[in-house]
Amino acid sequence: MASLVAVSGIRTATADTVPAPVSAAKSETRYFEGDYKVSLNLYSFNVNLNAWLKGRKGAPPIDTLQAIRFAKEAGFDAVDVTAYYIPGYDNNTMPTKPRDEIMQYAREIKELCRELGLEISGTGAQNDFADPDDAVRALDVERLKFWIDVAAEMGAPVMRVFSGVVPNDIDQLGWETIARNRIVPPLRELADYGAARGVRIGLQNHGDMTATADQTIQILRWVDSPNIGIIDDTGYFRPFRSTTGLGYDWYRDIAKVLPYSNNFQVKKKPAGAENDVLMDLDRLFTDVRLSAYRGYIPLELLWTKDEPTNPKGLTEPPYDQISEFLGKARASLARTKTEPFEAIDQSMGRYAASGELRGPAYAQLRNASAQAQHHFEHGRVDESVRKLRIFVQRLDATNRPSEISDNAQQTLSQQANALIRSLTDVFGPQGSAAG
Repeated sequence: MASLVAVSGIRTATADTVPAPVSAAKSETRYFEGDYKVSLNLYSFNVNLNAWLKGRKGAPPIDTLQAIRFAKEAGFDAVDVTAYYIPGYDNNTMPTKPRDEIMQYAREIKELCRELGLEISGTGAQNDFADPDDAVRALDVERLKFWIDVAAEMGAPVMRVFSGVVPNDIDQLGWETIARNRIVPPLRELADYGAARGVRIGLQNHGDMTATADQTIQILRWVDSPNIGIIDDTGYFRPFRSTTGLGYDWYRDIAKVLPYSNNFQVKKKPAGAENDVLMDLDRLFTDVRLSAYRGYIPLELLWTKDEPTNPKGLTEPPYDQISEFLGKARASLARTKTEPFEAIDQSMGRYAASGELRGPAYAQLRNASAQAQHHFEHGRVDESVRKLRIFVQRLDATNRPSEISDNAQQTLSQQANALIRSLTDVFGPQGSAAG
């Protein structure tokens, strides 16, 4: 892999540290048809867990071990045990309980997961490295080091951290100065500390100082450590300083950080919980399978306070909603296991057998599809996309009922256009690798 772009005054990442994506034009491309392990992020039970931890009213309580048992019963493969739900955690101070007591609880979590046959996909803690106060950032570093120790004790492979909210002096100093001078140094320190403890650091894009894929990747490059990656949060890519992702190409950003990702947060809504746009899971998971990502797929549900389905207004924790989302995710992962070119070929075969696709149209479409697949398998994604567009054009030009039915035409067009979108998501408009 080639070295990343040098930035004046900052160590530059090399092929031996932060992984850089490989150009599809220079390598073979493969589609992953295997299985991903699906994890439950316990933040999905946030109001219920806080009802237990903090005695908050308005939601039925559930404790962390109960939430883990539910994950097993629901059919998850793993859990993401956010540190918020370990007694003694505090967002702003060092732990409020003795170290030994917290470590004992971490061991209980680890042992319960072992007994249940669940894996621990990760954990996370809150921080704000963009805060102008040096003392606040220094305390956050020490806090996160403690919770990295807990992650190691618990057996969590990744510690999720944040960049920080956009500070009041952003207009005065600018994004780059704040990112390089405030955010990068503590992330580098934590990456080094985590490496010594066997815990990788995951920087989560969160609509703040890491609102876009480019911002998140740039910070990663400045940190320049092999022990830090990106938590690919599908619900928080948006224009910098925007309160919503509506109108933004979030699929492109989700795909763009895939070569750097060491974990995920899959949300129901890509533009933010306050909007009604739902994630196209088939497009998302096709993009993931086109990439080299082979890690966990953690799911996280969020609600706005006024939603009728908000757990605060329910008589029991949101078991049914979580199970429903898991079912949809598993169904999509199963659908997308079939390599897209093979899926198109299978559709053409079915329509040919039923007489809905025949004559010159069948031969021309099979030829265009085969050429597109050949180019893809040999790393020529731009040529593959071009051939797929020819495939769609021929579909549109074939209007003789004797050669193709409306149903066949519509289905094949949808399949081909979906593949074009995913190839463009992952490899860029011209077929070059994202990044």
